[in-house]
Amino acid sequence: MKISIALCTRNGEKFLRTQLSSFVDQTLQADEIIVCDEGSTDQTLSILEQFAEKLPLKIYKNPQQLGTYRNFEKAISLCHGDIIFPADQDDYWVPQKLERVYTYFKLHPEIDAIFTDALLVDEFGQTSGKKLWESFRFRQKQQEDWKKGKSLEILLDGNRVTGCTMGIRKSYFERVSPFPDSLPSSFLHDAWLGIMAAAENKIDFIPATYVHYRLHSEQQVGVKGIAGKPPTLVDRISRPHAEKVAPYLKTWNFLCQVREAMLDTNPKLSLEALHTKIEYLDRRAHLPETRWKRLKPTLLNLLSGYYHRFKDMDSEPLAPYLMFLGDLLE
Repeated sequence: MKISIALCTRNGEKFLRTQLSSFVDQTLQADEIIVCDEGSTDQTLSILEQFAEKLPLKIYKNPQQLGTYRNFEKAISLCHGDIIFPADQDDYWVPQKLERVYTYFKLHPEIDAIFTDALLVDEFGQTSGKKLWESFRFRQKQQEDWKKGKSLEILLDGNRVTGCTMGIRKSYFERVSPFPDSLPSSFLHDAWLGIMAAAENKIDFIPATYVHYRLHSEQQVGVKGIAGKPPTLVDRISRPHAEKVAPYLKTWNFLCQVREAMLDTNPKLSLEALHTKIEYLDRRAHLPETRWKRLKPTLLNLLSGYYHRFKDMDSEPLAPYLMFLGDLLE
């Protein structure tokens, strides 16, 4: 199997040399490195040309800026390798990254996408020891559930798949492209590649850090983590009804768009977890103003176990019942 790296650049002179040097140091070398540049005006292109003597670089200059989502789609589409590794310009890969992930693909022919953890470093490459999965709350419990076939349900709670840690099969990319136009701008290439592979149960992870993920003020996409603890019962009762249902309505709309895009791409997908969460959010997002009319939808969510199934992982044991009371009374 041949290996490709899909690298997207835009004014990356500050960190690009370090990333390209990490490509040079790989214990298993890529057969090609496709670079799609978004109109860099600094020394990015000059740096790439310097490294073209050491690396199999193919540089494409976009006539107009595509944005992160479309630029990665373009870069990946231009790759000829059987296994493709998306790459950011500001990270740093440990020497064994390509070899370890490539080996995992060889040992697991049923898997189409793989992702790993990453070590968080600052602008100067210094680390506090924190890891990417800690920020995303991809903990031992979620990892165990993932192995039990719950990858789609976990990703519906927030993306855990980061592009710079991924490897994908070219054949898989061809099945899920072109990337849909209908999704919000916050839904990037890695989220799409991750959730589609999860829907087919063809994505796995390696609990190791093969990437130094750099956090700095100039990055286009960073670590935001996932929302914290849900509001208390007092918060729920004191808020206006419209304010209370607004986040559920937003998430419901978003997941409806995601479902439509997924089924447009592959109508045969079985999306039980997605259908169920949409049903749960539909009831919460469209609760009537009149309290007694809320009894049926709230009881349905409670008796169906949805409040328990979709509660925040850091919430207290009584949270499902507080959610039920909040929906009923606020």
